[in-house]
Amino acid sequence: MPLSTAPPTSASTTTSIAPPLTAPRPTAPPATAPPTTAPRRLPTPIPLTPLANPLLPGEGTWRPDPGSAVPGGYAIYTAQLRPANGYPEAGIAWIDTAATRLALYAGAGEPYGSWPRQGYVGAAQQPGLIAAFNSGFKIYSYRTGWYQQPRAAMPLQPGAASLVIFTNGTATVGSWGRDVALTPAVEAVRQNLTLLVDNAAPAPNATATGAWGATLGGVTQTWRSGVGVTRSGALVYVGGALLDASLLARLLIAAGSVRAMELDINPEWVSFATYTHSGANITAEANLLAGMYFSPGRYLQGAGRDFFAVFSR
Repeated sequence: MPLSTAPPTSASTTTSIAPPLTAPRPTAPPATAPPTTAPRRLPTPIPLTPLANPLLPGEGTWRPDPGSAVPGGYAIYTAQLRPANGYPEAGIAWIDTAATRLALYAGAGEPYGSWPRQGYVGAAQQPGLIAAFNSGFKIYSYRTGWYQQPRAAMPLQPGAASLVIFTNGTATVGSWGRDVALTPAVEAVRQNLTLLVDNAAPAPNATATGAWGATLGGVTQTWRSGVGVTRSGALVYVGGALLDASLLARLLIAAGSVRAMELDINPEWVSFATYTHSGANITAEANLLAGMYFSPGRYLQGAGRDFFAVFSR
């Protein structure tokens, strides 16, 4: 708030019987300028590490997502990158956790029961929605903890890879009990297997066949997705076709992940959508990568499985 420009007042004291010949000139108030509040400049992702050579036109280049524009920059950047020569490009999304709020939504059918956020992002929340993406394996088929304050649908497992959302909307990825633990500041936790990336290196069993989920037809390379956290605290999502766990880990590390976990796999379940608004209305929606099975409208109309939604702050 600008300082007052009213001249200062003071009590006068008579020091002589004779009045002064001239009235004292008023003192001009000090000049003040309104404080400047330039928008904070948002960080941008570090350059992607090339994994194939030569790069295709546009490959490995971060692009700001137009629907995530906020004062000072963009909250989401996207890119495409091949894990090695001879493979298709995977989709990558970088999410500034300081400029966004992450929320875990229960699916319409899983986990069982009634939850505060469930099935789809409702109309009242849609004006702030800028992205949504798939969660992990079916929680009742795997050793998979699921928690939304104040209760758990499945017990949280020590050592499990966990995407943890805090009550202030920020999030991180870590090993449960080592990097993260249940405190009043934890809003939600989604677990899936063990860490695929730790200390910016692939897990020792990243190449183990069958260790990273059952695939349709028993193939090793299929659609896979994962999420990681960078040294600066940003989240990184990766999703693409013809990936085994080791190739997924390579992509997550190339995007800056120091810890990362696999999310869901197989063609039907890998999904990342972005949304653009005009006022309160969603005017455009897009998948991160061509070939993703579900349309972006799935997260607005009804999803049977749990998922994550990203909102601008």
